[in-house]
Amino acid sequence: MKRSFEAWGLRWSRTRERGATAVVLALCFMLIVAAAAFSFDTANLALKRQTLQNIVDASAQAGASFLPSDPAGAYTAALQYAQRYDPTLAPPGLNLTLWCLVSSTGVTKQPVAASIGPWTCDPGTSATYVNGVGGVVCDTVLCAIPCSATAPACNTMQVEGHQDVPFYFAPAIGIPTGKTGSVIAVSCKGACGAVSPNAMDIAFVTDRTTSLAESDLTDMKTGIKKTLATMTPEYQFVTLGTIHKSTPITNCDTNLATYTGSNPDWNAARNGTTTGKTATWMPMGFSNDYLTGALGDASRPLKASSKLVVNVGCMNRADPQPWGTHLAAPLKAAARMLLGKTSSNLGALTTARKALLPLGATVKQAIIMETDGVPEETIGFNGSVGSTNYKDNSVDGLGHVTLDDATDPVSGNPSNNGELGCTNLQTVASEAKTAGIIVIMIAYGDATKQTTHCKKGSSSGTVVGDALAASASPAPSGLATDNDKCDSPAAITAENSDGDFYFCAVTGTQLASIFNTAMSQLNTTTKFVKMPK
Repeated sequence: MKRSFEAWGLRWSRTRERGATAVVLALCFMLIVAAAAFSFDTANLALKRQTLQNIVDASAQAGASFLPSDPAGAYTAALQYAQRYDPTLAPPGLNLTLWCLVSSTGVTKQPVAASIGPWTCDPGTSATYVNGVGGVVCDTVLCAIPCSATAPACNTMQVEGHQDVPFYFAPAIGIPTGKTGSVIAVSCKGACGAVSPNAMDIAFVTDRTTSLAESDLTDMKTGIKKTLATMTPEYQFVTLGTIHKSTPITNCDTNLATYTGSNPDWNAARNGTTTGKTATWMPMGFSNDYLTGALGDASRPLKASSKLVVNVGCMNRADPQPWGTHLAAPLKAAARMLLGKTSSNLGALTTARKALLPLGATVKQAIIMETDGVPEETIGFNGSVGSTNYKDNSVDGLGHVTLDDATDPVSGNPSNNGELGCTNLQTVASEAKTAGIIVIMIAYGDATKQTTHCKKGSSSGTVVGDALAASASPAPSGLATDNDKCDSPAAITAENSDGDFYFCAVTGTQLASIFNTAMSQLNTTTKFVKMPK
């Protein structure tokens, strides 16, 4: 009996040990799951947070690239860029805020009045900004002023994002998700607290042929003047070219000569021989005095007596006028001026500017060209008066498709040969871009229509808008500039906010705003900043 009890006790003990082992194994399994949850899910949460930070960084940069001229576009671009990489990102998980980032007075922590203006950042009110009042935040270096999408100029985009991340193993222990916490990126474009030495040489080339109504010409002038008001003349030198050629008269270099209607007089008016002066595509030198005041002043309105401002205002059109629209020749003339192949005052101005620029600073060169017409390769009469077709054979004339080639490679009778006009435009533009010039194209009126072809009256061949877009520089992103077919209000909005260097407008009001948008996109430099606290 004793032996029997001992055997039974031994079996009971072993069964109990096996039960205890199962409990231990179960506990170990729970610990393994918990460890996996802690390691894998925690690592995944950290990865998601870093990915979110990358998206937020890129989103802030994309939004800031539209500032200061298009704050509404900045919102759209920032949101679209974030959702391109993560479609689930949307408010309240993604918050977009615009700011005016300006200089601080230091220990007193007040915004410096001289750093608030259209060339830096304008929040849109005339209030006296005080740290802590109305959302204004200052430290001893910078001040951040809240800025709305309707403000004249915002320079900073802040993007904040946060997400709930599903866990894989942690639900087994009752933890279904984790939080990334808030990640923030702040990107500023332009001055970012000081007047920015964004050095540029700019050549505006504007159409004023008969197809441009007088009211539209007025709107275009307004747009150019508004653009000048956002610039810094100490750093940014500007010249003005025209389509068709200008024949300077007293107090107006951009004058379009008149003619009596006879064929010889057209030629004389075109070349300026009726006035004893030479007609030219680029009738004036560069200007650095188009604003009043000094660098850093709180207000710098247009200087009415500036030669540039005067010539924008007096630029005229003649109706009727037989010379048509020419694109390759004025583009080439503008490029030659920027590159110093045509004599101008640019060299002297550049010497003075060097003293203001940081060591190693670069100077951008750009042409902003607007046209509403079908290009023609012949300057002069398009019919047959005798056997003469007038064409410009000067160094800067049409048909000389290389930037410094004085011979005319075009043979035969190119009268009204729009396809050749578009081809020459793209060739000249290509060489200008190769030389380092940024080419911005603005299509207006008929030039925006998909039914308008390079050859006048044709229903086939190259579309003018496509030729203009192909002539423009690649977008700052590096993608090719293209024509988004500006045949509806939505398409126009899309084209003018897609970030490339081709724009379109069908009304004078639209045209007036596009020059400023085009100019703002030349300043492609954005940088991350630390917001004051």
